[in-house]
Amino acid sequence: MRTLPQVKQRTLRGRAGFTLMEIMVGVGVLGMLLMTMYQLVGTQLLALQVSRDSQLESVVMEGLVRYVQGVLNNLPLRQNDVLRGIPHVYGMASADELQWVARPGVALLTSAAPEDDYALTLTLQPKASTSRLQDLGIRRRLMSEPDSSYEWIPILADVAALEFRYFQPSLGAWMERWEDPNSRPTLVRMKVWRKATDEPFEVVLPVPSARVQ
Repeated sequence: MRTLPQVKQRTLRGRAGFTLMEIMVGVGVLGMLLMTMYQLVGTQLLALQVSRDSQLESVVMEGLVRYVQGVLNNLPLRQNDVLRGIPHVYGMASADELQWVARPGVALLTSAAPEDDYALTLTLQPKASTSRLQDLGIRRRLMSEPDSSYEWIPILADVAALEFRYFQPSLGAWMERWEDPNSRPTLVRMKVWRKATDEPFEVVLPVPSARVQ
């Protein structure tokens, strides 16, 4: 005849381990927790990456705007034919050119060059002759040199499109081209597309010397 202590002892021994089903359920729950933590950490890292890229993009664009505004602020006073706007298309996208005349200083990106007149063009240029990727930059040359002898200075990599418009106050309208050697637009509007499918970065800049001609 079994005594009560023996029955309790056997019952406790029977509960000392986990069944296969309990182990499988535990592993499944642990896996779900790990997956949730992985997704949460991944989302946080992605948000940090997007935030950092957005801040970097803002800094780059701010630098571009400050440079173009500096160019417009330092156009030679009472001198004709110092600013031109030429529309272009490359691969079905705008690749406009903003051309100006400058002497050594902010607009030329150096003050150490020989004292002379320089022709500069802000535009897009393919990374290679067979590439569809373009960089935004400046073509710089002496006025006395041929167009083909320019020096290329990249400013912003991987730009899909660039558009300039020029406000003609006498017409009260934006013009896609500016070739009047005797006057200047009062405003210049610049749009930059980093990707063709993105909304463009847009800014409108004044031309101070247009009011003193």
